Amino acid sequence: MTTDAARPRQRYSGDGWSLDSSEDGDLSVYTLRGEFDFAVSAKLADLVPADPGAARIVVDMAGVEYCDSSCLQVLLRLARQSHRAGGRFAVVSAAPVVTRPIELLGLGDVMPVYPTLEAARSSWGEA
Repeated sequence: MTTDAARPRQRYSGDGWSLDSSEDGDLSVYTLRGEFDFAVSAKLADLVPADPGAARIVVDMAGVEYCDSSCLQVLLRLARQSHRAGGRFAVVSAAPVVTRPIELLGLGDVMPVYPTLEAARSSWGEA
């Protein structure tokens, strides 16, 4: 059963992609599905917060089939802003289409990747 606090707050979709966002206290979860390319990056930048503050943010990309550098750049800006404000940031995915670029570009310190939401929360000392 989902509590009201953990229900999806917003849902956005386009041609071949969707983004669901939900909040649970100071934890914001953005669930991305589909293909994220240059044509989507501007829309993605409009949908994620410009100033996340000290929140904990998880971007669940387990359902992402394609993600180019323009969309990774949007997420990298979000991660850096979150860290500067004292927040936490994590990416959830086991898909090489997501994990490999992050690894190759050496972004793991800013955008750590975990296989599950539970693993990300556990890394922050949560059960």
